Amino acid sequence: MYDNVTVNGIVLDTSLLKEYDKRLVILTAELGRITVFANGARRKNSQFTAVSQKFVMGCFTLHPSRNSYTLVSADIKDIFLELSYDIEKMAYASYACEVMQAFTQEGIGAKDELNLLYVTFKAILASRQDLRLIKSAFEIKLMDIEGLGLQMERCVKSDTTENLHHISLKDGGMICDAQLHKVTGARFISDDAIYVIRYILSRDISSVYSFDISIKILEEIEKLADDYLGLHSDRSFKSLDILQKLL
Repeated sequence: MYDNVTVNGIVLDTSLLKEYDKRLVILTAELGRITVFANGARRKNSQFTAVSQKFVMGCFTLHPSRNSYTLVSADIKDIFLELSYDIEKMAYASYACEVMQAFTQEGIGAKDELNLLYVTFKAILASRQDLRLIKSAFEIKLMDIEGLGLQMERCVKSDTTENLHHISLKDGGMICDAQLHKVTGARFISDDAIYVIRYILSRDISSVYSFDISIKILEEIEKLADDYLGLHSDRSFKSLDILQKLL
């Protein structure tokens, strides 16, 4: 017999089960990414109807079993249902949820990942920046949280801080001019792009979306961030297909 546990999290995904039940994937601060069964969530007047929706943030009381959890009760803290009202915003938010599923694990706390997802939802809804910039900053910051942050301050081969004009995603950071001939696949990176990535990496999660950039630099950052994330994940993201059709 397992005791109930209480966790704080955001619903990343939902799927239908049987006639009345739902399967939820929830990112939690305490237990990482977990699978939760919401029995009867699709019944009329069910107490789980509201909390078993995608993009809902709440405090969830769960009954553990060997490989999953059953929802006992929940207290909604925030609802981002507005994301579902705009297909573009929904696609970007769904992409963030898919990426979180790919990079988080069950049993490993995900407090920083949860905070990043929360502020990402807020940023998407506010739309003060280009949504592509929010996506790229999200990717760069998440990779850093996962211990895969790019070394932008010094050459990863020589440790020098001088003459940094290229970056090797395979090697995880900047390459100085003197080491460039020893590296395969390094690409030129502009000073502005270097500054932007350094800014993202240095900021607290709560303020990671407090800037804007030109379209030219955005295109450079977007390509770099997408390639770097793809280097560390062979997973295909369905929401990207939607985004590509929208752009």
